[in-house]
Amino acid sequence: MKLAFVHKRFGLQGGTERMMESLVRGLRQQGHEIVVFSSEVDPRFHRARLATFRALGGGGPGAGFRALRLWLSAALRVRRSAFDVVVHMGRTGPRDVYRAGGGSHRTWLGLLRSQPMSGWRRFRLAVSLRHRFILWHEKRSLTGPGTVVVPSEQARADLVAAYGELGEQVQVIPNGVDLDRFHPKTRQLYFGDQRDALGIGPEELVVLFVGSDLWRKGLDRVLSALARLAPREELRLLVLGDDRRRAFWEAEAERLAVRDRVAFLNAHDAPEKLFAAADLLVLPTRYDPFANVTLEALACGVPVVTSSVNGAGSTLGPSSALAILEDDDDADELAAHMQRMLQPDLVPALRRAAREQAERFGEPVFVARWEALLTQLAADDA
Repeated sequence: MKLAFVHKRFGLQGGTERMMESLVRGLRQQGHEIVVFSSEVDPRFHRARLATFRALGGGGPGAGFRALRLWLSAALRVRRSAFDVVVHMGRTGPRDVYRAGGGSHRTWLGLLRSQPMSGWRRFRLAVSLRHRFILWHEKRSLTGPGTVVVPSEQARADLVAAYGELGEQVQVIPNGVDLDRFHPKTRQLYFGDQRDALGIGPEELVVLFVGSDLWRKGLDRVLSALARLAPREELRLLVLGDDRRRAFWEAEAERLAVRDRVAFLNAHDAPEKLFAAADLLVLPTRYDPFANVTLEALACGVPVVTSSVNGAGSTLGPSSALAILEDDDDADELAAHMQRMLQPDLVPALRRAAREQAERFGEPVFVARWEALLTQLAADDA
């Protein structure tokens, strides 16, 4: 088949980007011709002959205008007749396939509006061009002729709750993980170098938190739990991700008297190297249809504590290496899970269990499910 994939970025930074790269690579290995339309491509992939890359617009000031420009650019430059199937990995479609990796924006926006905020911020939220565009695109995708794919049953349930029977047609394909790249061997390869670079000793315990929107991903919950574990002087928290409110979060860590235990890091295009330095991933997210980092950490042999609204957790299911919170806002429960999973005598067994759980979600299964869907759609359209 000749397939087109459309997204604002193509690379290895970000969960959607890594998932898309994995899918494109897997389909290319199966002999399909791939064309990627993107406004930003990691230069390394131009040399890899992974696909043919074509540029899209999408830059400029203002998140709402950038989203509109990207959508318009895709509408003008992606000729449907030139491909067997067109797959939109973001809000550029929807035809033929729209992957709603972010789940239901209506659900997320409702959660956001329920939080205390200033009158000015509430007004900005109400008139936001970006949110209005996303809600329009979400409704259009569900009522249009294309196929909508989400990464978890939780994401599908959110769309059904928000849109009723329109959401029932949504298909679920869980994300997969590169089991060679994300592997326990990374600890042997990178442990010493990563800890030296971070100024962390080999005997210290390292908790990793990953996310670009730190409030949505639950950093406040992690800091509160860390404060309850304060007597453990050997415990360190690494916060990986960009957030324009970095100063606020640094002040929050200071207020809770844990600032000296927390290191804030910028985005990293080789997260497996940071997993090599970590003993535990903690992600008490407030909304996540499928946090890829959950699966990537497990594949590296790193146990995980996450919230009940992480679709990855509900997809994989709770286990000794994957703790799912019963009360997502209970810092004591989170601290108890962290303390238990950092016990030295449990670590070897937890690392083995983590890897075993991830192995059920390797790339071949993920690519095969997508290939079957795209083949069926191409046949239906022939």
